[in-house]
Amino acid sequence: MHRLTPEEIEAASRAIITARESSMGIEINTPVIYPNGQCVTVTVTMEGGEYVVHDAGLGAMYLTAEGVRMSRQLGERLAAMAARYECEFIDGRMMRRCSSDDVAIAAMLVANASRTVGDQAVEVRRQSEGEFRYAVSERLHDLVGSRWRENQLFQGASGRSYRISSLIMDETETAPIAFVFPLPSRSAVPAQFTEMYDLRAAFPRIANDSVYNDAGDFRVREDGWLLEKVSVLIPFSEMQSRLPTMLATRAVSTLSPLTGSRPS
Repeated sequence: MHRLTPEEIEAASRAIITARESSMGIEINTPVIYPNGQCVTVTVTMEGGEYVVHDAGLGAMYLTAEGVRMSRQLGERLAAMAARYECEFIDGRMMRRCSSDDVAIAAMLVANASRTVGDQAVEVRRQSEGEFRYAVSERLHDLVGSRWRENQLFQGASGRSYRISSLIMDETETAPIAFVFPLPSRSAVPAQFTEMYDLRAAFPRIANDSVYNDAGDFRVREDGWLLEKVSVLIPFSEMQSRLPTMLATRAVSTLSPLTGSRPS
């Protein structure tokens, strides 16, 4: 095996970074990565006798593509993050002014600052998904009262255990009649389909209800087509009107200790 020298490693590392001239200025492709796996590109221009290194708004555009709305609060948060990298977040651009001697350092600072903008998509999505799940739980509690249970453990036909965030008991509160799955975004569809398929095989008399965020990115024709094979689709906005009728028509299910775990 060829033993690499420090010089060879340095040359290979430098080769990762490329620069080319474009209509916008000199574009530098960096090894810094957005959450989607794309490399961060920064642009170098001349303004007022000094160099300006910026991300051409790519970080902010990544947020928009991920469905994140640029609110004033988020803008203030991004401005504070920019300051940590000695940059500025102005009009959707991550930027830094510098001299000719500091262009390389500025490029890396701006690239990393732009990446933190993209990272906010993950954080915002996590917060919004948590808020949606909480909203579904609150609506269920309002609709069925003490018949609602949360965080119960059930074992699927495969032997895998699942913690059900929400379920509905029968009128005597002795057996579950429905597992309720909040779907805050379409990214949750594959995992939820697998879970519901496994649980339905183990508990065929317990219904699966998929409550999806009809104000989000859920696609009824595509995602709904798949989930309808293992569950009943319910838009969040229609929970109050549809769920009571659905529960009234469902037969009471009995759960044998030999076929699965009782809710604790």
